Amino acid sequence: MPNSQGGENTERTLVPEEGDDNSQDWVVPIGSRREGRERVISLLYEMEVKSCSASTLLQELTLKPDPFVAERLLGITDNQVLLNSEIRKLSGDWEPSRMPLLDHAILQLGMFELIFRPEVPTGVILSEAVELAQKFSTESSGKFINGLLSAAAKQLRQTE
Repeated sequence: MPNSQGGENTERTLVPEEGDDNSQDWVVPIGSRREGRERVISLLYEMEVKSCSASTLLQELTLKPDPFVAERLLGITDNQVLLNSEIRKLSGDWEPSRMPLLDHAILQLGMFELIFRPEVPTGVILSEAVELAQKFSTESSGKFINGLLSAAAKQLRQTE
């Protein structure tokens, strides 16, 4: 179902069926894919700060994240070696561990979508990553992230 911004509405119910108070079934709704991407970034950041795995973090949450969020979070962590290798190659062998945590999380999400989500247009991936960087990171992060992901897109998505 489309939302007012033209994207698909991925909202889920936060309240379980009447008489069912099993909070394990409650899902945190997202109003847009941008909100979902923001949530992915915050969970990646939380994982890094807590030094825990995605599965551990997901088990600790009181409310389950929306499937859009969980799928990306687990996809990023399952493919972290590949994603970091690609980021390292495109950043002039600059170690991802030396990057600001939020920049690294945004790059991982963008790189994951470029590689594993061909149905998401390249322009959407790039603009969402830049918006996230401008909203949550440093003044120069948007340019850095745009440059790196644009270079990745030219290599990975030659048909677009």
